[in-house]
Amino acid sequence: MDWQDWLPLSPEAFESRLRQHLDRTSEFDDAVDLYNELITNCYHNPRHVANVAKTVADLMHRRDMHWERLLFLELTARAQFTAGDVRGAFEALDMLARADDTDDTRETVLEILRTAVEDADSVASSIDHRPVVFRAAAGLLEYYALWDDLGDLKLRSALLYSRHGASQAAYRAIADVENQAHETGSLPLLARALQAAVAVSCEEGDADFAVNVGRETLAVLAELDARPPVDLLGNLGTAFMRTGDTVNGEVYLRRALNEAEAGSDIRPVLMVNLAACLRKAGNSADALAMIAEARDAHEGTRDPEALLELELVAARIFAESGDAGAIGTALAAAARAFDEALRGVLRFHHRRGLRERYLPRFDNLMAAMPEEGPADEALEALVACRGNALGDWLALLEWSRKTAALVQTDEAAALEQALEGLRGEGVPHLFGFLEKYDDVWGLRNPAGYQWDRLSQIIASFDGRFGPALHQAGLAAMIDAVRRRLAEGSCIMAITHADEPLLWSFHGGRYRRTALPADTRSGWHAALLRFSRGETGRQEFAGALNGWLDTVSPLLGPVLDELAAGGVRSIRYLQDFGPSPPMTALAMRHPGLLERMQQGVFEVRLVAALVLSAETPQINGGVAAIVDCKGDLLLPRHEAAAFAEAANLPPPVIIDTGATEELPELVGDAEVLMVSTHGTPLSNYTDPYFASIGGKAPHPVSISRLQAYGDRLGLRLMLLNACYSGVGSARNFQQRFHTADAVSFPAWSLLNGRAIACASAWRTSDTAQYLFSRFAGEGLGAGLSPSGAVTSAMARLHLVTRDEAIAALSAIADSADREAATRRLTNAPQHGAFSHPYLGGAMTIHSLL
Repeated sequence: MDWQDWLPLSPEAFESRLRQHLDRTSEFDDAVDLYNELITNCYHNPRHVANVAKTVADLMHRRDMHWERLLFLELTARAQFTAGDVRGAFEALDMLARADDTDDTRETVLEILRTAVEDADSVASSIDHRPVVFRAAAGLLEYYALWDDLGDLKLRSALLYSRHGASQAAYRAIADVENQAHETGSLPLLARALQAAVAVSCEEGDADFAVNVGRETLAVLAELDARPPVDLLGNLGTAFMRTGDTVNGEVYLRRALNEAEAGSDIRPVLMVNLAACLRKAGNSADALAMIAEARDAHEGTRDPEALLELELVAARIFAESGDAGAIGTALAAAARAFDEALRGVLRFHHRRGLRERYLPRFDNLMAAMPEEGPADEALEALVACRGNALGDWLALLEWSRKTAALVQTDEAAALEQALEGLRGEGVPHLFGFLEKYDDVWGLRNPAGYQWDRLSQIIASFDGRFGPALHQAGLAAMIDAVRRRLAEGSCIMAITHADEPLLWSFHGGRYRRTALPADTRSGWHAALLRFSRGETGRQEFAGALNGWLDTVSPLLGPVLDELAAGGVRSIRYLQDFGPSPPMTALAMRHPGLLERMQQGVFEVRLVAALVLSAETPQINGGVAAIVDCKGDLLLPRHEAAAFAEAANLPPPVIIDTGATEELPELVGDAEVLMVSTHGTPLSNYTDPYFASIGGKAPHPVSISRLQAYGDRLGLRLMLLNACYSGVGSARNFQQRFHTADAVSFPAWSLLNGRAIACASAWRTSDTAQYLFSRFAGEGLGAGLSPSGAVTSAMARLHLVTRDEAIAALSAIADSADREAATRRLTNAPQHGAFSHPYLGGAMTIHSLL
């Protein structure tokens, strides 16, 4: 039989022809020939081969051809796995196992299972998908009562979860294996579970616990008369070192090194840890020698995390030995290694976990660099861990848009369905409870299912369209920063070592300024107390003045240099905490304030290191969300004043009680104004549930922005609600220390083209009205959206009483106009709005 002629047939046509063939003969003599022909074509067209093999297996089952059915069930499993269909592959394997209980079939099933487990990365684009394959294999291991093998897969999952910051999932898996070991009486499995607990607790920073569990593991191994594995000795030595016991640390690390095989991957890792131990013991010379030996041993290694540890430890040794010039080189290499480690991770919360693990180490080591130097010597180290989930999502959306235009219609639809599934669960910010239980070994894992589905879809494209998160990688972020620097902007960011360090990059140079510790903690406390109503306006205004009085002299030389150099903008990189009042700081500088008024200099809070695709002008309409029955006087007039001044059509008014979704409410508007009461997002245990209106109905919430934000046509968001600019770097289960603060203005940037302006604290509705009017006038005068709102900030700071009354005259309602004007009766002619509490409350939020 020439089976090649059959291969182009659909599975249905193939079955029909095969059924006719079998009707003419009592035997299927050439079944092996068909098997061989299909297996030959499996690599090039695995999905078709899998479908044909499954059809043949079903036909064999109906005709009671037992051996032939087993043959094609085996082929179905192999082809399904090659096609990336893990579930289908293991379903076929399960059918094969239950169809025949012979040793030969058992051996075949386990051979395919183990191959699939070891080749788990081939069916998905991300390493965080590996546990899905492990979980799929679990049913067969249970069927064959291979409890130790099942336990080992759970432990492999635990180690991966731990590396990605999912410590709760890691400890749950280890606890399951410990219980399983006790139930089955397997001391070897118990020893491996305890060994995994040592590794995880080391990564989680609980060195004391790691030492105690390590000793318990050694006792179990002694009972088994088994030699301790090299991994255990190395982790135990590292744990001792981190408790401060460098003597025992060195003993165990050297013992591990002596027992490690020559040329093994673990030898250079042990050398790096031993170098760290020697440094901590004060033996710098031996530490330098050991790190050099480790570098030689690492030559050609493919493990980016091993290289990352090497460079971070080397940088620390250089810092303590006084070689400041070598620190930047080592940190740049560490940044590139970290980027490689992050490249294979898709889940945004796993990516955050990796960043969380390494960001403090980069920050601490940057503190040992020279205070000034070429920008390129510090840029990679600064940017390395400052990506975030928002930037990851924007990168994924951009890749998906480009990819969808190049693939088949059904592939584009599957990709969009996967993205929609993620939106439904929560992206870029996932509810903390769902994150906590993103664990394949749990009973239900809806969020994890969506990530795994996307990972498999990305893998199906075979890398034809590049990495899905390429634009969130180090090279793309560095290119974006360099582009803004080349355009004349200044990039600022704070690192956190023993004291906050503010880094300024401009003109090809960087400068580091040390800030008093209370400028961070004190400012945070002042904002928090004010938002909770624990302090009044006067006390908060005093705290704001105190911050400015402290920081202005320290940054004075930097601001002088920026003003003299014609800087176009200060772009401050958002991190995990409340941002310092950078707009108010800039307005204290006369030269910068004047340029702000002209709309040629601005201060921005950068929500993600992704280039913004802003437009120079507004061409669409204005939509405004207003509490039509509310108690505020001026917010219901802000949008009309803005639109009139900007020469735009009258605004579409949306009541806060509107129940339609954002796309329907906003329509084709390019400006959205929110003129309502506001609730601090920091009041929420998890910002996933946050709404600007708090408990009151409001169309703008984090969940709605996540669901629809990237599909809105907005170019400018004016969030004139108290506290609308407040962010929260946490979820239901933990606080973040990465640049993952969630806020309404940041989540308004999801279409990649908008900017947002929001108030960082509670302020005056008169000031907000004037700001809106002045912003409209700036747009009407031809300024860009960012230039217009920046000019409005400066004008508000400088406005006279007469100018303010003239702006209020645009209010159509005479009673409201008179009431608003009466507020200014006793105001001074100059300086009525000059206090930074009023003029410095608004901040521009944007992408880079």
